[in-house]
Amino acid sequence: MARRNLGREPEIGKRWPYKALNYLSSNQLWKFLTWKSGGQLGDPPFQLGKTLSGRLRLLILLPDDFQEILVAFPVIQSLIQGLTDSEFLLLTRQHLTGFLSALFGPDRVLGVRSEDFRWGEPHFLELIRTVAAFRPELSINLGAETSPLMHFLIRSSGAPIRVQVSGEAPRPFANIILTPSDPPNHLRRFLQAVRLWDFSERPIVPKWSRLGVSPENIKGAAARLTSKGLRPESTRLFLWQGLSPIRERDLFQATVRERSSQGAAQALVVVNGAGPLWASPPPPPDLLLGLPALEVESTGLLLGLFAQTARSIGTHGPLLHLAGIADTDVVGHFTEEDAVWDTSFLNPRLRVIYEKPLDNGQRDLTQGAP
Repeated sequence: MARRNLGREPEIGKRWPYKALNYLSSNQLWKFLTWKSGGQLGDPPFQLGKTLSGRLRLLILLPDDFQEILVAFPVIQSLIQGLTDSEFLLLTRQHLTGFLSALFGPDRVLGVRSEDFRWGEPHFLELIRTVAAFRPELSINLGAETSPLMHFLIRSSGAPIRVQVSGEAPRPFANIILTPSDPPNHLRRFLQAVRLWDFSERPIVPKWSRLGVSPENIKGAAARLTSKGLRPESTRLFLWQGLSPIRERDLFQATVRERSSQGAAQALVVVNGAGPLWASPPPPPDLLLGLPALEVESTGLLLGLFAQTARSIGTHGPLLHLAGIADTDVVGHFTEEDAVWDTSFLNPRLRVIYEKPLDNGQRDLTQGAP
């Protein structure tokens, strides 16, 4: 009878002999990773306020979820802009490196290929060498969940101060764990990392930074809208991503009502195509009668659509937060369970409206729309 794999998912080893590590129990696995990362030696004492007041090399592990990365954008930007004399290395999933390099610079982004992130694999060994050569003095883990090997990579970097923004981190892989007293939304959870600098001589004030969009992107976006017979200055964009089919249909119906209401701005459904963002399915044909739809295949063009070319309504999903960091006013329609994504407390141009149930049990998706 085949032995049951007692290791954690994903498996640690991809090929023999490292594949034998997959049969370690959870307790044995953590003991092994602690030993190999030097965790049994303990950490030297440090003064947090003094360390954070100086010039730093920061290693930051970004969340796996792309939407959470967009929400974490003002936190990362606040650190980069507030610590101008420091160096940064951002760890992220490989397929997001292009987008993040455009935001933060290619020299600051290091991609992780999950399929090759296994013990003994060349990609894994190269990541260890690269992170160790960076010699971080502080690591910040923004991930809600972290694999054992990623904990090992952070511990092996040699960073004497290792900050975890969630409570999921076995010792000695993190020596500062930030746990809020009340369950926060995602942005408030990430902002705990910035609050660490309150103990230093140069506290950092977080703010929602704007992304610059090139004149070419703005011109191209205006041309795309004009080709649909729309006036950019009065066009309203409807956006969503990663929602259930029922909720998508509700949003289409809200778009139709908005377009047909008296004095409403022209409406446009934006369907994200194959590009750096996740692809969305095409809209149902029966809901597109008389309603213009535009498939966006480029992040740059998407930002151009948001930047000074259209009034926009964002909905729950990554596109809302991408719109929120462009130079435009955004309205987000949320349900109560979506409150974890409400970042309007830091972004004055993002207005969130919580949907109200109608008498027939449906949701009023246009309540309070401008």
